Amino acid sequence: MTNLTKFFGNRVREIRSAANITQEELAYMANIDRGYMGHIERGTKSPTLDKVEQIAKALNLQPTNILK
Repeated sequence: MTNLTKFFGNRVREIRSAANITQEELAYMANIDRGYMGHIERGTKSPTLDKVEQIAKALNLQPTNILK
């Protein structure tokens, strides 16, 4: 996958961990399959913009803040 995909996945993992949220909890909050969330965090799947928005909303962030 691309560097951006890996970067995004790492940032989601960092933010989720800092918020003391499990991967399963975040997946539920974002209405995303837990397995797919794992792929996103590992950078092996590139999420659609809709999924990026769902993840950001679940983390109470703007999508652009995940990429900072």
